[in-house]
Amino acid sequence: MILSQKLFVATLTAMFTFFILPLFFVEENANDYFIGFVVSSVTIPFIFTFGLLTSMLIGNFCHKYHLKKIISFLLHIVSGVICLMIFAVYIFITGGSPEGYIQTGLMIALLCITVFFYIDIVMKKKSK
Repeated sequence: MILSQKLFVATLTAMFTFFILPLFFVEENANDYFIGFVVSSVTIPFIFTFGLLTSMLIGNFCHKYHLKKIISFLLHIVSGVICLMIFAVYIFITGGSPEGYIQTGLMIALLCITVFFYIDIVMKKKSK
């Protein structure tokens, strides 16, 4: 039950952010869109897998120790930053410079985490 709910929430988050994320990128270069598509085809499965697993672990941890939602939200942010750092290390290893991507990545990660967390709370309330 919890996996299907988290998967549904992640799908809603992905659909929502699909329309929001282009606002962060104002250049209209066709090459940039292709690069974004290629990067997304690699990162989205990783983010879904990493995000779903960590979200379930955080949820179980917070439920077990009766922690408040704000702690859960902060732990979700930490897991998002860890995910972003994994990509930054990958970019660095492959010869790129992650500096420009980190600021944008942090804004996008915070947006996605906030949307995911809010939708997850709403879905939990509706399922009760």
